[in-house]
Amino acid sequence: MTLPRNRKTGYFAAIIGSLIGAVLLLNIGGYLGMSYVENFMPNAEFDDVIPALVGQFIGWWTGEILGCWLSLQWQNHQDAKKTVICLAILTPLGITIWAVSYLFLFNWASDHWSSIQVDRLHNQLRPISVIFTIIALAFLARFRTKPKSKNGYFS
Repeated sequence: MTLPRNRKTGYFAAIIGSLIGAVLLLNIGGYLGMSYVENFMPNAEFDDVIPALVGQFIGWWTGEILGCWLSLQWQNHQDAKKTVICLAILTPLGITIWAVSYLFLFNWASDHWSSIQVDRLHNQLRPISVIFTIIALAFLARFRTKPKSKNGYFS
């Protein structure tokens, strides 16, 4: 016996699932990258940033995809697989665009403000901008793959 498909659009499920999965695995990936550096690269200077960034990138990417898929499947929404495939394609592009724009903004702010103000801005703006990027990517993926209604228009 199969459950009937959920006829709702699934935006909320995709966004909340992506947000929870990405935030959890982003932090776990960063922690694993830093623990790798501490254990296997004790004398590294600038090279210690790379494993942490790779861990956060992979954690963000896989967490967003897994969270979205689990939430859409759990609530039995249509086209969950299409949404996850689209999100898997969009997420690396979104992370790259976020990183470039964030670095540009951070460098611009460091030229115009004092270091204390830039540090405060960095600590407040980074998590907020990551959250908005995750929400935008999940919304865009669901919008691109949302099933059409019986009359041919989006429901």
